[in-house]
Amino acid sequence: MDKRTIIGLVVIGLIIIFYPVYMEWITGGKKAPVTPPPVQTEIDTTRQLPPPPQELKEMSPSEVASKTSSLIPVDTLSEEKIVKVETDLYTAEFSTKGAVLKSFILKKYTDQDKNHIQLIPSDAAELPLNLVFPDSNISLESFNFQADKDQLVLDKPASTGEINFLFTTQSGIQIIKRYDFHNGKYDFNLEFEVSGSGQLDLGREYLLGWAAGLKSTEKNRSEDLGYFAAFSMMGTEMSEIKKFNQPKGAAVGTLQETASGETKWVATRSKYFVAAMVPLTRKGIGFSTSGIRYFTTTAGVQVEHKRIGVSVGMPLEKQATLKDKYMIYVGPIDYMVLKSYGADLDRMVNMGWKIIRPFSIGVMWFLVNLHKIIPNYGLVIIIFTILIKIVFHPLTHKSTKANLKMQELQPKIAQLKEKLKKDPTRLNQETMKLYKSSGVNPLGGCLPLLFQMPIFYALFVVFRSTIELRGASFAFWLTDLSQKDPYYILPIIMSGTMFWQQKITIKDPKQAMLVYFMPIMFFFFFYNFPAGLTLYWTMFNIMSLIETYYFKHKGLTPSAVSAQPAKESR
Repeated sequence: MDKRTIIGLVVIGLIIIFYPVYMEWITGGKKAPVTPPPVQTEIDTTRQLPPPPQELKEMSPSEVASKTSSLIPVDTLSEEKIVKVETDLYTAEFSTKGAVLKSFILKKYTDQDKNHIQLIPSDAAELPLNLVFPDSNISLESFNFQADKDQLVLDKPASTGEINFLFTTQSGIQIIKRYDFHNGKYDFNLEFEVSGSGQLDLGREYLLGWAAGLKSTEKNRSEDLGYFAAFSMMGTEMSEIKKFNQPKGAAVGTLQETASGETKWVATRSKYFVAAMVPLTRKGIGFSTSGIRYFTTTAGVQVEHKRIGVSVGMPLEKQATLKDKYMIYVGPIDYMVLKSYGADLDRMVNMGWKIIRPFSIGVMWFLVNLHKIIPNYGLVIIIFTILIKIVFHPLTHKSTKANLKMQELQPKIAQLKEKLKKDPTRLNQETMKLYKSSGVNPLGGCLPLLFQMPIFYALFVVFRSTIELRGASFAFWLTDLSQKDPYYILPIIMSGTMFWQQKITIKDPKQAMLVYFMPIMFFFFFYNFPAGLTLYWTMFNIMSLIETYYFKHKGLTPSAVSAQPAKESR
């Protein structure tokens, strides 16, 4: 391994180390600052309920009556009822108070305590899928709907079903929220209809909101919260909003942003899960997000909390019937699934920089499809590494020959430097002549590294943030390849194999310190990386060792290479 290769590896490490800072800069820092509402700098950190992400006044039926007599409800004393929906993928609960979503539990994903993932915070001040009329200050969560069934169970392949929530006023106006469900899918439809809406003056728009945000689900809470963000697709431009305004010394941070214009969808996400609302019958006219960040102390440990809510604005017109339909997606951030909707929801998936994104998608596609044959992602990674080494073997062979020839030329280059140290221009000319006459490409040794950098970085992105690797186990202590090795055994093995490789390849006494320095440096690069990435690099080192001994067995040594005609190493 020559100096250029070492420098390349160091650059890779620096890119990876400072990647989170870069992402924060390009996503969190590019938005124009917004003025947050006044916040209280001292709060009771023992409170269970944070302030709601968006201030929406909930009016009782009597208050609504004073606002508009047309909306006096027929039945104001009915108790809240819970309607349960059961599918193969999730269990959802809807409240008749506003016909809103109260609970959403994913059956195929578990948390660190092996409980099924609950996506809706239990302390949510306002529940998801509530409808609000801001101009008239009315929230439908204030009204108790009547449901046409107590539960819906979909347990057969491709089975479907619906639940209708009906609210009727004394003047005969009907408000319907209809939910359509499909077994085997994380999306469902919401249809909102008001009969006789032309009699009402509800303002210019209404909002469909997911004000509750999402619940943190990961063991590494700070990393999970680092991915919390609101998204909007307005025209062809997707915006990501995640930066909180929290003045120094303030106990509460706030996030607030609104925008008007054609809105195709809005969403709020955590590291691995997302809730998205997509208007189907017509485009929205605006987007808003509001969030809060605060800390509580439990048993002497400070715990961070975040809520990021979103809403989509829809126009109101004077017409006999108002009717809108939405696709609601609540589930994992799965690139292939989100892409299948054809609405650019897949753009929320973090696949790295634009130049890296095709590599990331390709790597993920390969790993996921190979996993269908081999149901262990650890073995999938090992096989993937072996295939990569096979593909790059001819290039590595050529690179090794170039490095060996460079080693042979070092004494001659040293003589030139001594002889022409006062004439840099002539030194460069004579050095290039020496390379040309010897048939050496000075960049030849870097080619394998150059081609593998995009793949390595794509693996870093895939292992770090895609749902497919979440909770994927390999063997023994490696129970989650998306998280770091809890005992640092794999980084130690990786560093040991690197030391071995350096020991048998570096012969220049001036580079002897690198034999010890590089493995130590890479240990500190990798000890906190996802175990899947460390497994890949460890296997890569092992395969490189096998390759090195193979080259030696075939007689690929400095003396043998220097004896070959110059044209063979070009």
